[in-house]
Amino acid sequence: MILLVDARPIIDAARGGVSRVALEICVAYAEAFPQDTLICVTTGSKKPILPDRLSTQPNVQHVHLPWPNKLWSIAAFLGVVSLVTETKKRVKNIDAAFFPNLGFVGTIPKNIPSTLLLHDLSFLIEPAWFTRKQRLWHHAVRAKRLITSTTHLLSVSETTKRDAINLIKIPSDHITVIPLGPTVPLATSYQLPATSSPYILCLGANDARKNAKTTFEAVRALRRKKQFHDVELVVVGARFITPNENKISWIRFIERPSDQQLSTLYNNAAVFLYPSWYEGFGLPLHEAAQYGTPRVASIAGALPETAPAGTFFANPMKPHQWVTAITLAITSPRTPIETPLTNWKDAATKLKSALDHMIESA
Repeated sequence: MILLVDARPIIDAARGGVSRVALEICVAYAEAFPQDTLICVTTGSKKPILPDRLSTQPNVQHVHLPWPNKLWSIAAFLGVVSLVTETKKRVKNIDAAFFPNLGFVGTIPKNIPSTLLLHDLSFLIEPAWFTRKQRLWHHAVRAKRLITSTTHLLSVSETTKRDAINLIKIPSDHITVIPLGPTVPLATSYQLPATSSPYILCLGANDARKNAKTTFEAVRALRRKKQFHDVELVVVGARFITPNENKISWIRFIERPSDQQLSTLYNNAAVFLYPSWYEGFGLPLHEAAQYGTPRVASIAGALPETAPAGTFFANPMKPHQWVTAITLAITSPRTPIETPLTNWKDAATKLKSALDHMIESA
């Protein structure tokens, strides 16, 4: 099989977990099915470099379409270009296409079976969680049309599958749920800034969906307790929207940590908080679980379905529940390192099975 892979999510570090998931699946696929060829396609005025773990696979080829990305996006929106069609001008025999995330792919030829990995439908569930620019992006990529025009969908959870069925009327047998696992390696080479205080870890605070308000209020209330008066809050990613909170002495920001830095942050945290209003999977919980780090997660979205065993839960609307859950998490014995949810070969096998079925049915 010759498989076209939209590799742009892989090289887009700003996509965070989406980028890492795309890389892990593609590397696992290349290793598990050496008889297949992966044509990794990128766009842009300059040819990017694929991660070594992918580019060094003998059955991986990199095809670059030298369109400036802004021009490509406009042309794809207008239906002038197609990622599949443009690639076929360079690689004649393409059997199927895999899109690891929504993007500007243009029209998909009907004679090419295609599959899209659907992470979540939060942009349809509550547009207010997204900035105006993000909402325009989802409109410009024609997200709903792309979802409905692919031959088969892959979903990261049963919750996301149900959302696709209910919100976009996708037939149940057109969606396959695939397993995910941690994407941050077990490495602790990074040294944190010197501090004698324990810290609570959370993700970017200017993302409305991540619910920074509950995180901040819960930690502030926790610090009023004598035994937790010195607890700090470490925020991975962008800063809080509210300027006053950015100046508080017990909050530290690490905006763009490497995987090694992030692994150390997970490993040394007293507890990891994930009070999101909605998630299609909740990958960071599994990354934290690799280290036995206590976790408190929201009861929203797919988190009750997908969170690792031993995770504490709280209502994202009620900070006082988070104080109780954090207290329990911190004072409970630290659990041993958990077995990863998947070794990624499982996800690659599900992808392979879906591709084979599409080709046989074409």
